[in-house]
Amino acid sequence: MVTLKRKIKFSIFLLLFLIISPLIILYANGDILNGWGFLKTGGIYVHSAPIGSEIYLNTKLKTNTNFFQRDILIKNLKPGNYEIGIKKDGYNFWSKKIAVSNNIVSDADVFILPKVVELREILPKLLDKSVSTTSSSTKDGVNPEYTDLLSIFSNTKGTSSVPIKDLGTKNYPIMNGKEGLWQDNGKVFVGWFGKENSEPQYLCVITECKKSMQVFDLLKKPTNFAFFPGFDGVIIVAFENQIFAVQLEENADKSTQLIYKGKNPDFRVFNGTVYVKDNNFVAEVVL
Repeated sequence: MVTLKRKIKFSIFLLLFLIISPLIILYANGDILNGWGFLKTGGIYVHSAPIGSEIYLNTKLKTNTNFFQRDILIKNLKPGNYEIGIKKDGYNFWSKKIAVSNNIVSDADVFILPKVVELREILPKLLDKSVSTTSSSTKDGVNPEYTDLLSIFSNTKGTSSVPIKDLGTKNYPIMNGKEGLWQDNGKVFVGWFGKENSEPQYLCVITECKKSMQVFDLLKKPTNFAFFPGFDGVIIVAFENQIFAVQLEENADKSTQLIYKGKNPDFRVFNGTVYVKDNNFVAEVVL
């Protein structure tokens, strides 16, 4: 009798296992129950949103980031196009359209700057004359950091920023690792010169990747641009009286994020730091 009961229990558990296991596998693959069938879904992985950000999906608040969770996975999304929005007090609004496909998680790499970017001004002369100095220039109160930066701004050697007139062709691009910038007939392009199937996310739509794309058309010629240090897929542009950041994506309506606005600004990237110069004003961009 006991043996029969055990056999019945075993048979019930086995049947439940055979029924539930496929459901678990389907759910793990992104399939959700829809009536009497399963609907294949995908997801969006939101990277590096600032702590305290509100994350919106098609203008509807989805969740908030916190100290323990800056990366958010939005799952069980039907295939289609979605808009991710990021809001945080004191920061620019960030949004991007993301394509979602069956059983694939699409990436949303967030790059968002404060509305007012902090600048550390570097003065021509030292304010604290009690500081011990040895060189004749510092004895006269001249700030050596200021003079060193002036020499960096006088040319582009040793920096990763390059004036438009010095940009290379596709055969001789300006490189940042395996990424390259070049111009062709007034248009600026970015390309990948690394291994196949290792292209940066901004060159890919779902699983389809390409080797290059047009960043923008120089209808109004910028004076300088460079890859943004520490941020993949972002460049800095000096244009007229502004310096701003642009995230690389194939979108004619790219949103820019202001770094500095003045009279005749220029910038350099040196040792992983961005410096701004506007006439005699020199400052470090603090992020």
